[in-house]
Amino acid sequence: MSMNIAIRYAKALLSLTKQKGIHAEALNQLKAVNQSLQSDRQLKEFFENPVIKPEQKAKILKVALSGQNFAEDVSSCLLLMADRGRLSMISEFVQAFQDGIDQEDGVTRGIVRAAQPLSKDAQSELEKKITQVLKKKIVLTFKEDPTLLGGVVAQVGGWTFDDSIETHLKRLNEELNRGAY
Repeated sequence: MSMNIAIRYAKALLSLTKQKGIHAEALNQLKAVNQSLQSDRQLKEFFENPVIKPEQKAKILKVALSGQNFAEDVSSCLLLMADRGRLSMISEFVQAFQDGIDQEDGVTRGIVRAAQPLSKDAQSELEKKITQVLKKKIVLTFKEDPTLLGGVVAQVGGWTFDDSIETHLKRLNEELNRGAY
């Protein structure tokens, strides 16, 4: 249920900020607030504490945002969320805002796991190949995964591209087993 509420808030803010051409800036500001709330345990507990009245949370948030030079729409939305006791869903809200921007821009996001960090050229080449296969704009996040023996595994949208050594060894084993009979 909270995800539906987060999506509604995100759609409303995206509509306002898109009209003004500040949606990318708004996303960065939202990500900064989310990062602050997620990285500071005491702050997070304060805003998630049901005993503390929403008005108190909004008051503290207003002070915190006052010197930050945030877009008025972003500040207003965050204050509204705090006032309604919904700031605990900030992560879902930021994700829904990002998803809304991606959907409007026709972008599909994905994660690439590799045993070792990939060079910029390798990252670009991989992004180009996946873009050609899916015929969509692709934005990839690259992560190191020490559990992989080698190669890469890319998860983009509902697709998985597995070019790991482990998968190649499994296929080889299957082919050898089929040939043995």
